[in-house]
Amino acid sequence: MDFRFVPMNAAYAQHIVAEWRYEGQYAIYDYNHEAEHMLDEDEWGNGLFAVLDGTGELVGELSFWFLDETKDDWVPRADAEAGKLEGSILWIGFGLRPDLTGKGLGLPFVNACTDFAVKFAQERYHYVGEYVGLGVAKSNQRAVKVYARAGFEPYWEGPGAINDQPIDAVHMRKQVLRPEAAR
Repeated sequence: MDFRFVPMNAAYAQHIVAEWRYEGQYAIYDYNHEAEHMLDEDEWGNGLFAVLDGTGELVGELSFWFLDETKDDWVPRADAEAGKLEGSILWIGFGLRPDLTGKGLGLPFVNACTDFAVKFAQERYHYVGEYVGLGVAKSNQRAVKVYARAGFEPYWEGPGAINDQPIDAVHMRKQVLRPEAAR
Protein backbone atom coordinates (compact mmCIF):
# COMPACT_ATOMS: atom_id res chain seq x y z
CA MET A 1 0.00 0.00 0.00
CA ASP A 2 1.22 3.48 -0.83
CA PHE A 3 0.89 6.11 1.88
CA ARG A 4 0.47 9.84 1.36
CA PHE A 5 0.73 12.42 4.14
CA VAL A 6 -1.43 15.54 4.22
CA PRO A 7 -2.02 18.06 6.99
CA MET A 8 -4.72 16.92 9.38
CA ASN A 9 -8.04 18.76 8.94
CA ALA A 10 -11.35 18.98 10.79
CA ALA A 11 -13.09 16.27 8.77
CA TYR A 12 -10.30 13.71 9.22
CA ALA A 13 -9.75 14.57 12.89
CA GLN A 14 -13.45 14.40 13.77
CA HIS A 15 -13.81 11.09 11.97
CA ILE A 16 -10.81 9.59 13.79
CA VAL A 17 -12.00 10.81 17.20
CA ALA A 18 -15.61 9.71 16.68
CA GLU A 19 -15.13 6.44 14.80
CA TRP A 20 -11.79 4.77 15.45
CA ARG A 21 -12.20 2.10 18.15
CA TYR A 22 -9.81 -0.75 18.77
CA GLU A 23 -10.76 -4.14 20.22
CA GLY A 24 -9.61 -5.92 23.35
CA GLN A 25 -6.35 -4.83 24.93
CA TYR A 26 -5.88 -2.28 22.13
CA ALA A 27 -8.91 -0.23 23.25
CA ILE A 28 -6.47 1.82 25.33
CA TYR A 29 -5.47 3.47 22.03
CA ASP A 30 -9.00 4.67 21.15
CA TYR A 31 -8.91 8.20 19.80
CA ASN A 32 -11.86 9.52 21.77
CA HIS A 33 -9.22 10.15 24.48
CA GLU A 34 -7.15 12.16 21.99
CA ALA A 35 -9.79 14.68 20.87
CA GLU A 36 -7.98 17.74 22.20
CA HIS A 37 -4.78 16.82 20.37
CA MET A 38 -6.44 15.68 17.14
CA LEU A 39 -8.65 18.79 16.92
CA ASP A 40 -5.81 21.26 17.66
CA GLU A 41 -5.62 23.25 14.42
CA ASP A 42 -2.20 24.65 15.38
CA GLU A 43 -0.79 21.13 15.03
CA TRP A 44 -2.29 20.42 11.60
CA GLY A 45 0.55 20.37 9.09
CA ASN A 46 3.16 21.17 11.74
CA GLY A 47 3.31 17.88 13.60
CA LEU A 48 -0.04 16.22 12.90
CA PHE A 49 -0.88 14.59 9.59
CA ALA A 50 -3.56 12.40 8.08
CA VAL A 51 -2.28 9.33 6.25
CA LEU A 52 -4.10 8.46 3.03
CA ASP A 53 -3.79 5.45 0.77
CA GLY A 54 -3.26 5.63 -2.98
CA THR A 55 -6.96 6.28 -3.59
CA GLY A 56 -7.11 9.14 -1.07
CA GLU A 57 -8.89 7.14 1.65
CA LEU A 58 -7.98 7.93 5.27
CA VAL A 59 -5.99 4.98 6.66
CA GLY A 60 -3.97 6.44 9.52
CA GLU A 61 -2.65 9.40 11.44
CA LEU A 62 0.87 10.54 12.28
CA SER A 63 1.90 12.95 14.99
CA PHE A 64 5.39 13.97 16.00
CA TRP A 65 7.24 16.55 17.98
CA PHE A 66 10.51 17.05 19.75
CA LEU A 67 11.15 15.76 23.25
CA ASP A 68 13.87 17.52 25.21
CA GLU A 69 15.44 14.52 26.86
CA THR A 70 17.44 16.64 29.31
CA LYS A 71 14.22 18.16 30.71
CA ASP A 72 11.83 15.28 29.86
CA ASP A 73 9.49 17.86 28.36
CA TRP A 74 8.28 18.93 24.92
CA VAL A 75 10.26 21.59 23.08
CA PRO A 76 8.26 24.83 22.76
CA ARG A 77 7.06 25.52 19.21
CA ALA A 78 8.99 28.80 18.99
CA ASP A 79 12.22 27.00 19.88
CA ALA A 80 11.59 24.27 17.30
CA GLU A 81 10.79 26.82 14.61
CA ALA A 82 14.03 28.63 15.48
CA GLY A 83 15.95 25.36 15.15
CA LYS A 84 16.75 25.20 18.89
CA LEU A 85 16.57 21.44 19.19
CA GLU A 86 19.84 20.57 20.91
CA GLY A 87 19.33 17.71 23.35
CA SER A 88 16.02 16.71 21.79
CA ILE A 89 14.80 13.61 20.03
CA LEU A 90 12.16 13.48 17.31
CA TRP A 91 9.29 11.64 19.00
CA ILE A 92 6.65 10.01 16.80
CA GLY A 93 3.24 8.49 17.35
CA PHE A 94 0.87 7.04 14.81
CA GLY A 95 -2.22 4.96 14.40
CA LEU A 96 -3.49 2.72 11.68
CA ARG A 97 -7.25 2.63 11.11
CA PRO A 98 -8.62 -0.15 13.36
CA ASP A 99 -10.02 -2.33 10.55
CA LEU A 100 -6.58 -2.37 8.90
CA THR A 101 -4.64 -3.65 11.91
CA GLY A 102 -3.43 -7.24 11.92
CA LYS A 103 -3.36 -7.39 8.11
CA GLY A 104 0.39 -7.12 7.52
CA LEU A 105 0.40 -3.35 6.96
CA GLY A 106 2.22 -2.49 10.19
CA LEU A 107 5.80 -2.56 8.92
CA PRO A 108 5.23 -0.55 5.72
CA PHE A 109 3.05 1.90 7.68
CA VAL A 110 5.66 2.40 10.42
CA ASN A 111 8.45 2.80 7.86
CA ALA A 112 6.47 5.31 5.81
CA CYS A 113 5.51 7.33 8.92
CA THR A 114 9.07 7.32 10.23
CA ASP A 115 10.57 8.33 6.90
CA PHE A 116 8.07 11.15 6.42
CA ALA A 117 8.49 12.49 9.98
CA VAL A 118 12.29 12.47 9.78
CA LYS A 119 12.39 14.16 6.38
CA PHE A 120 9.81 16.76 7.42
CA ALA A 121 11.63 17.49 10.71
CA GLN A 122 14.96 17.84 8.94
CA GLU A 123 13.58 20.15 6.25
CA ARG A 124 11.13 22.21 8.30
CA TYR A 125 12.77 22.34 11.72
CA HIS A 126 16.40 21.61 10.77
CA TYR A 127 16.45 18.58 13.05
CA VAL A 128 19.97 17.16 13.22
CA GLY A 129 19.42 14.77 16.12
CA GLU A 130 20.77 11.27 16.00
CA TYR A 131 17.52 9.40 16.68
CA VAL A 132 13.79 9.15 16.15
CA GLY A 133 11.95 7.64 19.12
CA LEU A 134 8.60 6.30 20.19
CA GLY A 135 6.88 4.85 23.23
CA VAL A 136 4.72 1.76 23.45
CA ALA A 137 3.00 -0.34 26.09
CA LYS A 138 5.26 -3.29 26.87
CA SER A 139 2.20 -5.55 26.72
CA ASN A 140 1.60 -4.54 23.09
CA GLN A 141 3.98 -7.16 21.74
CA ARG A 142 2.41 -6.96 18.28
CA ALA A 143 3.61 -3.33 18.00
CA VAL A 144 6.94 -3.94 19.75
CA LYS A 145 7.77 -6.66 17.19
CA VAL A 146 6.83 -4.44 14.25
CA TYR A 147 8.91 -1.54 15.61
CA ALA A 148 11.89 -3.88 16.07
CA ARG A 149 11.53 -5.09 12.47
CA ALA A 150 11.51 -1.42 11.42
CA GLY A 151 14.88 -0.94 13.12
CA PHE A 152 13.80 0.51 16.48
CA GLU A 153 15.65 -0.75 19.53
CA PRO A 154 14.48 -0.53 23.15
CA TYR A 155 16.52 1.83 25.32
CA TRP A 156 14.32 2.41 28.37
CA GLU A 157 11.60 0.57 30.26
CA GLY A 158 9.54 1.88 33.13
CA PRO A 159 6.21 3.26 34.25
CA GLY A 160 4.13 5.22 31.78
CA ALA A 161 0.56 6.04 30.92
CA ILE A 162 -1.70 5.93 27.90
CA ASN A 163 -4.87 7.98 28.18
CA ASP A 164 -4.28 8.32 31.93
CA GLN A 165 -4.10 4.53 32.36
CA PRO A 166 -0.86 3.31 33.96
CA ILE A 167 1.23 0.95 31.84
CA ASP A 168 4.65 -0.62 31.72
CA ALA A 169 6.21 1.38 28.91
CA VAL A 170 9.06 0.74 26.50
CA HIS A 171 10.86 3.59 24.75
CA MET A 172 12.45 2.60 21.47
CA ARG A 173 14.64 4.54 19.07
CA LYS A 174 16.11 4.24 15.63
CA GLN A 175 19.12 6.01 14.24
CA VAL A 176 18.30 8.79 11.80
CA LEU A 177 19.77 8.65 8.33
CA ARG A 178 21.42 11.99 7.61
CA PRO A 179 20.33 13.54 4.29
CA GLU A 180 23.93 13.69 3.07
CA ALA A 181 24.38 9.97 3.87
CA ALA A 182 21.43 9.09 1.64
CA ARG A 183 23.15 10.41 -1.47
